[in-house]
Amino acid sequence: MNYQRKIIIALAMLIGLLLTGTIGYLMLERDSGWYLLDAVYMTVITLTTAGHDDLEMSDNGRIFTILLLVGGLGVFTYCVTVATAFLIEGQLQSFFRQQKMIRTVDKLSNHYIICGLGDTGVHVLDEMLKAAVDFVGIEAEEERLIHLTDTRNFSYLHGDATDDELLIRAGIERARGLVTCLSRDQDNLFVVISARKLNPHLRIASKAVEDNSPGKLITAGADEVVLPDHIGGLRLASGILQPHLVGFLENITQNQDGAQFTESVIQKDCPVDGISLKAASIREQTGLVVIAIRDNDGTFLYNPPGDKKMVAGDALLVIANQKQLQTLHKLTGDLN
Repeated sequence: MNYQRKIIIALAMLIGLLLTGTIGYLMLERDSGWYLLDAVYMTVITLTTAGHDDLEMSDNGRIFTILLLVGGLGVFTYCVTVATAFLIEGQLQSFFRQQKMIRTVDKLSNHYIICGLGDTGVHVLDEMLKAAVDFVGIEAEEERLIHLTDTRNFSYLHGDATDDELLIRAGIERARGLVTCLSRDQDNLFVVISARKLNPHLRIASKAVEDNSPGKLITAGADEVVLPDHIGGLRLASGILQPHLVGFLENITQNQDGAQFTESVIQKDCPVDGISLKAASIREQTGLVVIAIRDNDGTFLYNPPGDKKMVAGDALLVIANQKQLQTLHKLTGDLN
């Protein structure tokens, strides 16, 4: 039970006790001529143990007062326990930090959402930090969140990523993409379905655990599904069979300061939209060689010829440093 619910229960018990006392005194002391104010007054001074001697009371009223005192003592003890836990355990600080984080997330737009910051999600988190893009992480385990925020600075929400309300709070309707890497395929499936419903234009990547899950996740609306165990197995085999190639790929994908594998998507009516690769003079203007082009239908063309016509939606895959990539983005109109 979280602290918000405990506080609500404590307040409900206090209000319930006040109403019980007021109604009880009105019924028991009706013959003594008590009015509503008298009943409320007697209930308050009884619960606060302030004492009283100015009102006539029947024997039944005295018995009721004893029971009310015992009940009030129990409720008071519970409230003190909740308040102590709230303050001493740092939950008040956590509450304000969460509220501040919610306000920060409310300002995000065209950002990414990471659902689950476990063994897989933490690597997604680190890549997002390296890329310096806006994103928000969602994690159900508070202890893990505390551990991650001690070593990393990022926006996050604490809660269950399968909850639609939490996804809306994370700004899914304004988001650009979502990665779900929860530990169970069922949970990832729920997130994919909810995310696709809340934002039909969202790009969704999902983790899968079981071999038969990717097809279901794709059907549910995921654009990309990754089996970490499968990828890990391929990487291990390649490390033995093609060590130099693996070393090159690892260096080129993790090198943040120099050249790295990257992409630039051609936008409608940009300078290179509708012309051939040769006519675009990309190499002359950027110093880059286009290694491959991904067409709108998802087909990859490796080592594309000079007469290859480029259209909006095509992705140019290159090895570029940051300056070269910015120059290429100006040609393609890619805002990234």
